[in-house]
Amino acid sequence: MAKVIYLHHSGFAVELDRYVLVFDACVLDIYTPPAEKQLIVFASHKHQDHFQMKTLQWAEYISKSTRYFLGSDIKLNEKYLERKGMEPSILQRMVRMRGGTVYECVKENFKIETFRSTDQGVAFLVNIEGISIFHAGDLNHWYWEEESESWNRQMESAYRKEIDRMAGKAFDIAFVVLDPRLGAGCFLGMDYFLQKVPAKKIFPMHMWDDYEVIGRYKKTCMGKQYAGKIMDVSEISREFLI
Repeated sequence: MAKVIYLHHSGFAVELDRYVLVFDACVLDIYTPPAEKQLIVFASHKHQDHFQMKTLQWAEYISKSTRYFLGSDIKLNEKYLERKGMEPSILQRMVRMRGGTVYECVKENFKIETFRSTDQGVAFLVNIEGISIFHAGDLNHWYWEEESESWNRQMESAYRKEIDRMAGKAFDIAFVVLDPRLGAGCFLGMDYFLQKVPAKKIFPMHMWDDYEVIGRYKKTCMGKQYAGKIMDVSEISREFLI
């Protein structure tokens, strides 16, 4: 059984039997990963609402075996880490991934696949302990009313191309963007994802504390069809058992 813990904005922890996966944590003082489990940290890209340098400290005070999978736009080197008071050897436990790549650890029996973001960085698909987990990062149908029609069409095409690459896959847990700043275009990305990708549980994210958007979405035509799968994450640090 997986336990999902909401860490604010686009941040989530997924606690499994042997592993703890932490995705895009930007608020760190509400959760401490359990030391008895193998910790794997994911950061989809370098924006501050998805990546904080403090997550690297987990490699020191949580577990020396902590591993990191980072979007390739997160560039770190020994001198920079030293200036931040961090041990440069942590670089040996980092894997930087571009969109459209696969990392497979046969020994530990887990696989990570990335998808290209429509903003910056990557989205992650993780298969581990028999569970399939998708985290979109900033992969979304970004529809901005102030942008040109051609820009919005290009964004739609790019988003659908990445979601279509998921054809034939099924997810146990999916963290998907539902950003209220988009106004009339807020639901477009979620709509297309639900149409194309089977997922048992969907956790909206990137809501900028406007959690009422979940209820508004569930009242839409598409939302009504999938309301039972869309989890309410309005309470910070709330735990969900899957």
